[in-house]
Amino acid sequence: MDINLHIELNNNNSVNSWLDAQADRVGAKGHIGTHLDCYTTAPQQREYTISTYVVDCRETMPDDIFFKSLPMLNDKVLVFYTGNMESNAYGSEDYLSRSTILSKKALSVLMEKYPKFILIDSYGIGAHGKDHIEYDKLCESVGCHIIENIYLDSELVRTLKEVRIYIDIDNASTGKPCLVYSV
Repeated sequence: MDINLHIELNNNNSVNSWLDAQADRVGAKGHIGTHLDCYTTAPQQREYTISTYVVDCRETMPDDIFFKSLPMLNDKVLVFYTGNMESNAYGSEDYLSRSTILSKKALSVLMEKYPKFILIDSYGIGAHGKDHIEYDKLCESVGCHIIENIYLDSELVRTLKEVRIYIDIDNASTGKPCLVYSV
């Protein structure tokens, strides 16, 4: 049985308030909820079923030394379990202030392992704004995309071996909404 890992936004007031304040509501709407960003290239397929490699990041985000010791991730999904979604409401001040940022050096080493996707139960792996976009572009340059804002908890993480990802690649925004399931 598939388990839903994407978040449902049903009447989330803080998200709707943020969206209402945006000049480009169409562009902004693609960047809420579970989504991936596409600044230079989009995934070629609408659907992927792919095995996972889970990293527990509840204490701290991994550094470059950790990534050097990882096996090659060719065409796998690297899942960062930070506990942010589990402990903080999506879009809340606590959610957005929790640091889930990788160093640029760590990200560069990670990209040498060639994951197909990175999934994270938080707003991303780069600081908000310019760094966030720079990190997305670096990942895209090696065929990887970061799917943000997935739901994980300690029970799900123990059994997470494979995910099914559906991507709205036709969405006009640089943010492409995604549905993600544990299979």
